[in-house]
Amino acid sequence: MTMITDGTGTGVKAQVTGKNRLLVSSVQQTSFEYESHQGNAFNLNTEDIVIPTGVTGDQALFYVKNNESATLAVVGWYIGIKDADRTGATSDTNLFKLISNPSGGTLISDADTAFIANRNLGSPRVFDVTTYKASGGAKTLTGGDAVPLLYQYHTAGRTFGTVTFNVPRGSSLGITVNTYGAGFTLYTGFTGYLEAS
Repeated sequence: MTMITDGTGTGVKAQVTGKNRLLVSSVQQTSFEYESHQGNAFNLNTEDIVIPTGVTGDQALFYVKNNESATLAVVGWYIGIKDADRTGATSDTNLFKLISNPSGGTLISDADTAFIANRNLGSPRVFDVTTYKASGGAKTLTGGDAVPLLYQYHTAGRTFGTVTFNVPRGSSLGITVNTYGAGFTLYTGFTGYLEAS
């Protein structure tokens, strides 16, 4: 007869059920939940940005560049808008775009640092990620891939969307908005984790 025993030397033996199956206990969790427990999950957030009325065209809001050796797995994108004034606007909504690999523009040269929060409140881990937020309206992002990665229409309140994309070391992304002339206060950002190497 073969016994399955604890390999650490305690002598504990595996149990078998009445249906001749090994008795096991398991916990199922997503990669995001697991990496959060490990201190590898993050929130990247602009906090409040004031967009003035009367500005049209794409305005840069947020820039993120991965300097880590591991890939950033982004799993959520959120936007919050308050106190919207659309009296001078030519449209009743706003168009947000997610741009991959921008390389320049006044958002980057202004270098107003955004905050990175570790989703494990007890973890001392600091992420090596460059984050810039717009200090006001009419900022620009230049370079990058010709076709935006994502589009999102949003007018007021908070929205959260589940996304799935990866930002390898050295890659970057940015968020822009066209308010069509409306003014308001907003924030935007991402949630995600560092992939295990």
